[in-house]
Parts: sequence; C-alpha cells; structure tokens
Amino acid sequence: MPENTDKRLYLNIFWAALPGLVTVMVAITGGVESFPFPDTAEYLKLGKNLAADFSFEAPGVDLCRRVPGYPFCLMLFAGLGNYAFLAVNVPALSGIAWLGMRLAEKWAIKRPYLLALLLVLSPGIITLTSVPLSETVFSFFLILSIYWLVNDKIFLSGLALSAATCCRPLGILLFLVFTARLIWKKKKALLILSFIVGANLLPLTWTIRNYAKYGRPVFTTLSGFNLLYYKAGSYLSWKNNIPFDTMRNELGEQLQGNDIFEQSAAAGKLGRRILLDNFWGFCCWAPRDMVYFLMPDLTPLLERLHLTAGNRGTLDILRRQGLRAAFQHYFNGHTGAMIAMFIYLCFYCLVFAAIIAGIIRLGLNKHYPALIFGTLLIAYFWILPVGNLDWRFRMPVMPLLFILALYGLSGSKINHEIHEKGSVKNNMKKGGCNASVIQRPKTLVAHLQ
Repeated sequence: MPENTDKRLYLNIFWAALPGLVTVMVAITGGVESFPFPDTAEYLKLGKNLAADFSFEAPGVDLCRRVPGYPFCLMLFAGLGNYAFLAVNVPALSGIAWLGMRLAEKWAIKRPYLLALLLVLSPGIITLTSVPLSETVFSFFLILSIYWLVNDKIFLSGLALSAATCCRPLGILLFLVFTARLIWKKKKALLILSFIVGANLLPLTWTIRNYAKYGRPVFTTLSGFNLLYYKAGSYLSWKNNIPFDTMRNELGEQLQGNDIFEQSAAAGKLGRRILLDNFWGFCCWAPRDMVYFLMPDLTPLLERLHLTAGNRGTLDILRRQGLRAAFQHYFNGHTGAMIAMFIYLCFYCLVFAAIIAGIIRLGLNKHYPALIFGTLLIAYFWILPVGNLDWRFRMPVMPLLFILALYGLSGSKINHEIHEKGSVKNNMKKGGCNASVIQRPKTLVAHLQ
C-alpha cells in the first residue's frame, strides 16, 4: 500500500512539473531578453529597483501604476538576473497544475493528470508564464483561494485572494463573488467577515502606504486611464472608425493635471462622462467586444517563438474590419503558422465543446452552488474588462474551465454515487439490508455513549 501511495505521489509531482518544464523550453527557445509584450519592461525595472534599494519607483514607470505583488516576487529572485521571472512563474504554473488536480479529484474525475496535459496544450498560459508578466502568479493565488475555500479554510482563502489582487488590480472586486458563495452556503457571519477582511487586507495596506507616501489614497493609477482609453476610447474608436492609437492620443490631449494622480483622476472623470453620454450605444456595442474574450491564444506563442512577424495593430484591425482582414495582416504569408493555427482551432473547439458538456452535467447533477459560483467567476473576468477584452483576460479561469471540460468528458463517479445513494434509500424503504443499515446501530450506540 505505501508503495502505491509513493508511486502516485511521484506521478502527481511529474504531471505538476510538466507544464513548468515546457515553459522553460519555450522561454529558452524564444529568448529571455526580448518579449512580445510591452508591460514586461516595467515589471523588470521595479523588481530590480526593489532588490537594489527597496524602492518601488523606477525611471519610465508612473507612480503607483503597478501594484506590488509581482515586482516583490521578482525581487526575491533578483540574483538570478534575466532568469528571475522564470523562478517565479514556473513554480506558480506547477502550483496551478497541482491544485487543479486536487480540485479535479474532489469531483471524482478519473484522470486528473489530464489537467496538466491541457495546461501544456494551452499556448496562452505557457506564453504568459514564459515572460515577466503577472498573470500566472495571479492565477496561482486565485486557484489557491478557491482550493482553500472549498476546504473551508475561509480566512486563508481571503488572504490568497488578497495576494492575487496585489498581483493584478483586476481582482479588486472579486471578493464579492466569493462572498456570495459563502452566503449561499449559509456560513456564519463571523466567517464571512473574516474572509472579507482577509481578501482586502493587502490591497488596503498598499492603499494606506500610497496615502502616507504621496498623500493620495489610491490602489493603482491605472484605473482612470483604463476607463478612458480601453472603455470609452475603444467604443469611440469603433463608432467613428478611427484607429485606436489615434483616438487614444486625442483623448490623452484633453487631460490636465500636475502629476500622475491628477491625470488619472481626470481620465476617470472624462471616461465616465463619455460613457454616460453614450450609455446605450456602449451597451449595444459591448457584446461585439465580448466576443474577443473567446479569442484563440496560439498567436502569442507563435510570436514568442519568433514564428510570426508579430504585426502590431492586429487587434485594432480585428475590431474595425473583421476577422479576415486581421488574419491576413497578422500572418503576412507565413504558411506554417497558418496551418498550426488551423489545427489548434480544431482542438480549441473540442475543448470548448467539452466545457459546455461539463456545464450541462453540473446542471443535470444539480450541483447548483458550483454552477453559480463558476458562472459568476467567468462573468467577472468577461464583463468587468469590457472594452479591452482579449485572450489574456480568459487565462485566470482557464484551469477551472479545463476541470469543467474533464468533468464533462470523463466518467465521473458522481452520477454513480448518486445512483448508489438512491439505491440505499430504496432498499431501506423495501426493508432491504445493506452495509449502511448494518452500521447504523453502531453509530447510534456511539451517539448514546
């Protein structure tokens, strides 16, 4: 028995490590100094400055633009130089695989290791892990929070969610979704309060730090600019058929302020005014943008491996001129990349068909709390960033979607267990004898004692 347990443990470790090993191969092949994402430079600068003099300021990075979680992680491994981000991201991805397999086991999925294989076959997740970006660490803390939540470690779940928010400010309102689940499960008010405190502890601490240092109680100065550029600006770009960069520059020229804090506040104010003036138009346009949440995620991997030219402006062309024009612009005659995209699209459609099957099975098996919680979680990452949606916003929930796909495809024991319970009840009604009936007197005696 111990040998079987050890063997299973070693296999689980192997499967959990596999996505990380593939990521290292991709990073080395694509290089660890040039990345197809503009945000990477800011994270690297902040990580190096934190390691040098514990300063969260860096040339070219606006004050309080980035939240502290990911740069602090990079600081811990600054001695590894260009490989510091891999020392952070690779264990985080393996942690996602490990926790995801444990969650799959809770749903009695027969082959939970297939989750690790799906992570390997997820080009978006692999690409984001192979560059210095915060998505993978954010996703790790998110799934850790969910894992602790389903194991009734409520305060720890809140702390993990708090750490996730400090990696990506997108998670600032995510605690409301978790709180709704706790209320649905009729948890004690004190436990719910402890979760809310834990989930907001680190963001609140960072906001207090900014107030003490700069006199401004802000969590991030990105929020105002995101509202103006990526919601109001994206809508106006589509409405007036103006390239997004041009529209962004026009809106930026209207901003006034002596520092980044005033400019961010002015951007938020202008963005809200534009959205209110175009409220119904924005609501009618929003579903068009929501489609991009489902974008295939192979193209970033092709860019990372230098298999495509990485033509910029593709997303803008997609939004204004459609899929065909964007496809031609991006690949620019790369036949091999186009074939790889076609093969991946077939696999991509199969995975989403399995996800739909999983959703249907959840409903048929009457797992309504899980269904509602999962729906709210997906909706959060789908609806909140409307205006700037692309495949990256889907990545935090992809491990959970993969679990759902496996649940939809694998021979889960849940239906069998439900059938067995029904048979036990029927036998009891008919006066039948079974193990549960035989054990009941022992339980009664123990209770009386």
